[in-house]
Amino acid sequence: MADSHTGQCLCGAVTFRAQGLRDIWFCHCRQCRKVTGNFLAACRTEKDRVDSDGELQWSPHSGTSELGRCAACGSPMLWRQPNSSTVSVIAGSLDDTHGLAPRGHIFTAEKGEYYTISDGLPQWAAHPKGGC
Repeated sequence: MADSHTGQCLCGAVTFRAQGLRDIWFCHCRQCRKVTGNFLAACRTEKDRVDSDGELQWSPHSGTSELGRCAACGSPMLWRQPNSSTVSVIAGSLDDTHGLAPRGHIFTAEKGEYYTISDGLPQWAAHPKGGC
């Protein structure tokens, strides 16, 4: 299915299939940088369009969100807000990103001082009006 993407953690204990992924956004917020060691690349879909096998461990990511990691190796793969109908798939956990393109950078006001964003994509200091 062209609309479908698969992914997995580093050790392969957790695999998933996601349908209807929207384009990739780069988040530079403090929480995402702490989780990954740099900015986070993620794409979103509806929660009911992601199925996984293996043990996912959900932990607090911020005051309003959770991060889904492999219980065995700790690889972050998913991000969600419990009160939202969507889930974000961390792009690095995808087996292939066919059909997905980067759209822009969010929360650039919180980005690390050690790098420059120079790819020409749109940038927002916080969350873009109208969402991503």
